[in-house]
Amino acid sequence: MNSKLKYLLGVIIGSAFLVSCEINDPVTDLVRTGKLAANVYMEIPTGNVTAGDSVDFHAEYWSVDNKFNSLAIWYSINTNLSYTISSGLNDYMYKLDSTELARELQEIEDYEHKDSNYSTEKKAYIIDDKFPVSYTLAGTELKNPIVYDESIVLQLFPASVIEQFYNGVFETLNYDQLNDLMVINNNIVDSAAFETYFETIQVEDPDNEGEFIDVKVIKDESKSDLLKLFKEVPFEDLIYNASKQYYGLFYQRIYKLNVKFRVVNGNDVENFSTEKTITVN
Repeated sequence: MNSKLKYLLGVIIGSAFLVSCEINDPVTDLVRTGKLAANVYMEIPTGNVTAGDSVDFHAEYWSVDNKFNSLAIWYSINTNLSYTISSGLNDYMYKLDSTELARELQEIEDYEHKDSNYSTEKKAYIIDDKFPVSYTLAGTELKNPIVYDESIVLQLFPASVIEQFYNGVFETLNYDQLNDLMVINNNIVDSAAFETYFETIQVEDPDNEGEFIDVKVIKDESKSDLLKLFKEVPFEDLIYNASKQYYGLFYQRIYKLNVKFRVVNGNDVENFSTEKTITVN
């Protein structure tokens, strides 16, 4: 085997070794600091927890120097928000889901290292313990209320979400529905002025093939002005489902914990386990 081929094989083998050591391995820290980090592994038996309860976990760790300055559970918190607004006039629905970081990764609970926790079978130290989850992380939900409370709606639904609903449902309403909402029921605009926003066109009758009927549609140049007036229609008028007798609103806030077990060995080099995600109910 010539020298070039030997060199190429050496590069490939070396690269494969480094890739295999990326996850929760002390090699990365060795390269960065010149000192080995501890190996660390964690399991959490459940993916859900009730706010205020504790979470069981199992952790395994070891270090070449066999010294440990810190053992702790850390987690960050994500807020998952879900909004759904359903029209009571037709089947239009506006839905938005979002996730945002509520809290950066930080220490939650620390644990004492004990030599007696060493497992000869695992060749590592074992911790089977719990960590707390605050009551303040309880989720919130509003689903199809039968009574409309504007203060609660404005507290839970951002103005931008409500505005997007107005924009969307406006595109789905016909002349008669808009006339009922803006002229007859709420007196936002008088009948004569309302008519100026529309023009009459002929379309094929869906019930009689080959026949045409007159339909009033919004003029292109009038759409933005009519939409501004439409946004004066009370929100509850648009979302009340008369047949089901509730308001078409759904809001949900759920917190998710991104949990890691952190070990700092005698060299003051830290390492984290693979992240586990827990949903708080």
